[in-house]
Amino acid sequence: MEKNEKTYDCFIGAIHNHLIDPFLEENGFTRGLVVFAIPELGVLFKCRVEGELIELEFAAFFSLLKFLSSSLAREKINNIRIFSSNPEFVFSFTGKGKHLGPDSPKLKILKQYTSYMKIAVCFIQQIKNRALLSPADYPSLPENHEVKLDFDFDEKRKFNIKPFQKGVIL
Repeated sequence: MEKNEKTYDCFIGAIHNHLIDPFLEENGFTRGLVVFAIPELGVLFKCRVEGELIELEFAAFFSLLKFLSSSLAREKINNIRIFSSNPEFVFSFTGKGKHLGPDSPKLKILKQYTSYMKIAVCFIQQIKNRALLSPADYPSLPENHEVKLDFDFDEKRKFNIKPFQKGVIL
């Protein structure tokens, strides 16, 4: 099979929700949330995780890469652009950050993925980050999809609409 040379735009994010219900926290619900989205493929992933915000962002990043290489392996996706709203995460790829140091476990994992996948990391404003949107904000169909409504209306068939009764007699 040929490699897929199309570049897919992927979005990642991490959220720390405010404590809303103490009962949920007492029962193991965490406030952290790891999210990623691949809008072209209709993928939106969210998972509760506990951790620092930057660690959650890297968790979203590596979860996305794992998803692409395992669940979407048949698609042969080799070019991706990853958009993040966390400047600390984006600037860690310049080689000057502490998160991807020369001997860090994160860099070793990243090198495994970059051996067969081209990855570009970009900054995006939080309001434009598709991973941080509610699922209700996504269209249910692609933009270019047309819905053809075909009414099979039989003119011979008459509709009988009865007026409402004024009351019910029991």
